[in-house]
Amino acid sequence: MATYTSVMRFIGPGLKENELPFIRTNPAPEYKYMNFEWVDRDVQITDARPQRGEFSLDSHGFAYRDDPEGATPAMLQLLRDNNAEQIKKVYYPHIEQLIKEETGASRVVIFDHTSRKRRPELGMYENPTGKEQPATMVHCDQSTKGALRRLEQNVEGDIDEILKKRVIMINIWRPLRGPVEDWPLATMDYRTCHPKTIYPTDLLNNTDEYRGQTVTFGYTDEQKWYYLDAQKTNEVILIKIWDSKDDVDAKREPYFFTVLATSLYS
Repeated sequence: MATYTSVMRFIGPGLKENELPFIRTNPAPEYKYMNFEWVDRDVQITDARPQRGEFSLDSHGFAYRDDPEGATPAMLQLLRDNNAEQIKKVYYPHIEQLIKEETGASRVVIFDHTSRKRRPELGMYENPTGKEQPATMVHCDQSTKGALRRLEQNVEGDIDEILKKRVIMINIWRPLRGPVEDWPLATMDYRTCHPKTIYPTDLLNNTDEYRGQTVTFGYTDEQKWYYLDAQKTNEVILIKIWDSKDDVDAKREPYFFTVLATSLYS
């Protein structure tokens, strides 16, 4: 399998013992934006296409699947237009069915969706609201604390009763134009993620307004990273964000958009 070198951004050393990392948007005067520093690392990334069918959510934390029904010209145009109400009306039911077929779930609740596009006129690390670029740091969207908060905010019913059954949070990523030759999504085999590199990270606003908790990651040489070469619009990546079940190899999945070529990804 082909392997390439990319630069990834990880959480750096320097936090005090038992100090929780935080990222604060719109910081008020005299309030820090964050209490840690990012460090860039050269990382080897392997093309997963020759073994595409061998990856699974429960073992690796991610999987690749064909989804031609979600990539018809009409559906892709609907997604590119980014009309939230139409996406909820037309695309959400399709994704719900895809998730049920993949996982056997009896109930699927979609929280939201995001459209990202690489914008060369902006700096690599600029990410203004409404013009979200691919993420440039290794992360997972939800910690356990963040996932439980999401459940309380978005799922009707008694959360304690719901958690008596298995609950999984999954992201589904699809390119709206393809094949992808720039900024493909890279994912780590979760079995190579050392527990000491996992940092629950508070998301704050202005002063100390709590917005949730995500996960950032440190680096080790043991990590194994993969991307799907020339991903097409009819190919989706399923990424496990959180799992209420403990006895699985993959509880959550670190991921990152990486630069491997020069043509635009949108």
